[in-house]
Amino acid sequence: MRELTRDALRSAFGRRLRLGFVGGGRDSVIGSSHFAASRVDGFFDLRAGVFSADPEVSRATAAAEFVPPDRTYADFQEMAESEAARDDGIEAVLVATPPDLHFPAAKAFAENGIDVICEKPLARTLDEACRLHDLFRRRGRLLCLTHCYTGYPMVRHARELVRGGALGEIRLIEAELAAGDPGVSFEPENPADRHWRFREETMGRGAILGEVSSHAHHIAAWVSGREAAEVSAELSTFVKRRAVFDNAYVTARFGNGARGRIWGSYVAAGADHGLWFRIFGESGGLTWVQEDPEVLWHKPIGREAVRIARGYDGLSGAADSATRLRPGHPEGYVLAFANLYSDFACALIARSLGEPHEPFIARVPGSLDGMRTLAMMEAAVESHDRGGRWTPVRQFP
Repeated sequence: MRELTRDALRSAFGRRLRLGFVGGGRDSVIGSSHFAASRVDGFFDLRAGVFSADPEVSRATAAAEFVPPDRTYADFQEMAESEAARDDGIEAVLVATPPDLHFPAAKAFAENGIDVICEKPLARTLDEACRLHDLFRRRGRLLCLTHCYTGYPMVRHARELVRGGALGEIRLIEAELAAGDPGVSFEPENPADRHWRFREETMGRGAILGEVSSHAHHIAAWVSGREAAEVSAELSTFVKRRAVFDNAYVTARFGNGARGRIWGSYVAAGADHGLWFRIFGESGGLTWVQEDPEVLWHKPIGREAVRIARGYDGLSGAADSATRLRPGHPEGYVLAFANLYSDFACALIARSLGEPHEPFIARVPGSLDGMRTLAMMEAAVESHDRGGRWTPVRQFP
């Protein structure tokens, strides 16, 4: 094969990859995004699933997605074993459950030879994440962690600019995801009606660090190429009747001497989504805002700001490969999300065809990214419990 493009790989493979869902049903907040993203480039065909803990919702979702009853399962363990035994069994599975089920579900499929696309955070605890990382490496399975915002062309271009030295030595790194819509800014009167993200048993009191701050932390580390070495954190609970923290300020010292801040919030009332990053080096800075994702701002020191827009000539190969539409036609969130699905599919197909799959799997977040985020989370909770004292973050090569 001369060129490992998406089209060339799909053509050589000759069919779609067989995909399963665990979670993501009609009662899921994120499910519709996964359904859409998995179909954009035509790499996947949904064949099986257990779509919800509610059997009726799972059956209704399966029927709507034309998944036959004999491949609509009661639980993920049954699904993993049954699909592995079929000649036409699934080759990849999405795990889009609450975080406390990520570890056992991903483990079940990896042990049955099925590659995994997993919602963030990777697991409930750092120990679980490390065990998954080791399991996937031993079994030779691939894992994509859906930090979907790294699929935006301008985010990928920002990373290439940093790598290429456009900012010089990195000094300051800031990122936030601060939302404040009614669905997260208030608690229901009846505790039984709480969403799982606000239940302490899902990820502990510091769940906001996995559900919200994980995106801000990951995008900052992914673009800057720097990992937090120490953190000082203040975690707060503002909403009445809430059992977990709903605001997190994390100050970070990075390994190369840079300093930074990560803010995650459910109570920034009026904010629609609130993800952005700013990275400053010795010779300039970069700013990107998720609600205006087509544009990356580069401000060299002492010179005019440069507005870099998606789709034009002269961008990096990383941005070009993530771009589908011509300039002036916004691509948006679903297509950014779809880039992760397509890159992961290309990795699976290339591996199956005996071609190098590493260039494709390198584009998507994986288990190592999940471990680093959980290490930051656990250090931040420890720091808060110690009155904001600087706390080391476990490092992974």
